[in-house]
Amino acid sequence: MALSAERQWKNLYEDIKKDKQEALRRLQELQLEVNSMKHQMEETVVICEERVNEERMRLMTAEERPQAAMTRARDYMVEQEKDVVHWRRKFSQLAALANGAIDDIPRMLREVDTVTFRDPPREVQIFLDHYKWLVEQMKILIA
Repeated sequence: MALSAERQWKNLYEDIKKDKQEALRRLQELQLEVNSMKHQMEETVVICEERVNEERMRLMTAEERPQAAMTRARDYMVEQEKDVVHWRRKFSQLAALANGAIDDIPRMLREVDTVTFRDPPREVQIFLDHYKWLVEQMKILIA
């Protein structure tokens, strides 16, 4: 009797487990369908907006068309001015960084030259010589 009840519970558990897996699979399928429908609806909205804009342009009078073009041009110029301000700020930041490096690197190389190394590794010496050469090249370019 106890074995039969245990078997029934086990069968019931397995049935519930299968039902859960089936429900999850179906839920995933439905989610894919919903996503597909959403994508189709978004495409439809874009197409409709394009058609409305085309129709609006077609219906504009001869006087309204140039005004609309001027408005679009003004909006474009505002965006361009924002971009100019942004890139000027970025250039100024880059110039400040470069100026700091121009000031710091020669000073740091002079400090390294004042320290006496007893047989520095070859790679370190090559690195220092290369940076000294770069500083000289920068001085030539700046002059």
